[in-house]
Amino acid sequence: MDPEEKDILKIYMVDAFVKVANSYGCCDAVGVLRGTLFLAEKPVSMDELVEETGYSKSTVSANMSTLERRGLAKRVIIPGDKRYHYIPVTEPESLKKEMIINMRNEMQVIIAAMNRTEEDLKASRYASEAALERIDKARRFYMQTDRLLDMISRYNMEELITLLQRDLQEKK
Repeated sequence: MDPEEKDILKIYMVDAFVKVANSYGCCDAVGVLRGTLFLAEKPVSMDELVEETGYSKSTVSANMSTLERRGLAKRVIIPGDKRYHYIPVTEPESLKKEMIINMRNEMQVIIAAMNRTEEDLKASRYASEAALERIDKARRFYMQTDRLLDMISRYNMEELITLLQRDLQEKK
């Protein structure tokens, strides 16, 4: 890839990945590393990521672990090389699966907190009907969303698009 072309791609792609990382509460390094991997033409070693980004080895290591946990990067083995190498996860079904897992985990934590809050409120003398109704309404939303994600996970992307398009056409 021509250095000028790479610079143009980096401006927008790395910036977008940084914004996405920040929206999930991750630091800029997560986005920079994800963007760097995304633009790489081959698996990238830890040392190459350090050189490319200017981050310390410990920063790269910690943030690559975050990307791996979130299903956005994979560690690969290069025959004859003992160093870790990374590639971005770009397959739509893998990304969809990881996004759904992350969203469902988040919802499970929130639903559990709502259940404990409701129990504690009911056990105390401070429970107002309005507070209990808000919790119940929010819990129903999260439970419906969890159910929707479960249904989405059963189809691949093309099947989902076909089903939704068919439904939209039938409603016209």
